[in-house]
Amino acid sequence: MRVLLASLLASTVVVPLSATERAVVVLVPTASDDRLVPVREAIQFWNDRLTELGLDLRIGFPEVRVADPLARSLETYARAVATRAIQQLPTGVFEPDPPEAFTRLGGDIILLLSGQDIMSYAWPLPRVEPRRHFVVIRMARGPYRSDSMVSSHVVAHEIGHTLGLTHNDEVHTLMCGPCQPLTAETDETGFLPLTETERARLVDLHGTR
Repeated sequence: MRVLLASLLASTVVVPLSATERAVVVLVPTASDDRLVPVREAIQFWNDRLTELGLDLRIGFPEVRVADPLARSLETYARAVATRAIQQLPTGVFEPDPPEAFTRLGGDIILLLSGQDIMSYAWPLPRVEPRRHFVVIRMARGPYRSDSMVSSHVVAHEIGHTLGLTHNDEVHTLMCGPCQPLTAETDETGFLPLTETERARLVDLHGTR
């Protein structure tokens, strides 16, 4: 199993020793899950962009946990958060406390490759310091479930939120909301582009002060 995961995730994700690293923990139902490669590609995309911008921040090589028993409580919490968002319930003090599993997992970004067909999202864990994020990537069913490009963009989009980016109204960009994926074309990176405003935002948030 470890050999298989190494072949799926190991590649060119290089984190300079001088960089600040965001630790990522990935929970996945099986070692053969076809979303693992898109996770690697999305992390590589962001590390390339952060390097281009001269920022001392990287997304770390993910720690992958296969069929971890802690995933059950995270799946329940993921459903609760998604339901509250759909119902537009208030956040803040009204949000349910994150399960104890988050404390046991550690990591700055907990990325759940969910077994549920729910919305994908990035969620700042409430009342937790320092700030940590819970990223949920849905188990897609239908004609696009095996499209790695779709999955790569979804993961990259959600990681973008953990870096402080919000949705924009440019429908052919990575952080679009809403998007028009059927008419969008990737750039030389293989991903939809960031806007100049988003690049400036990243520098403002993560540059040397």
